[in-house]
Amino acid sequence: MDVTVKGYGGDINMTVGVDIKGHITGVKIGSHNETPGLGAKASEPEFISQFGEVTINDKLVIVKQNKKAANEIQAISGATISTKAVTEGVSAALSAADILIKGGE
Repeated sequence: MDVTVKGYGGDINMTVGVDIKGHITGVKIGSHNETPGLGAKASEPEFISQFGEVTINDKLVIVKQNKKAANEIQAISGATISTKAVTEGVSAALSAADILIKGGE
């Protein structure tokens, strides 16, 4: 599912894959204008991999310390807005997938 969210440097275009059971299969950041070395880290595997255990049943929470649960996303130091934007984009995709999986109930 394609999602566009507002980041620090403008729009962040991303694709979020969700399987029929409601598990994230991948997150890919497309075009963005986030700050190199800070917000741009939101497209790196170290950050993106945090979404690998997330499902449609999880409410995502951004944490500043080490994550302790699948629904916790560790913020990128110095890039809170970018972290929040990508996390909101993933949450939006999960909400849409939840509706589709449940048949629009």
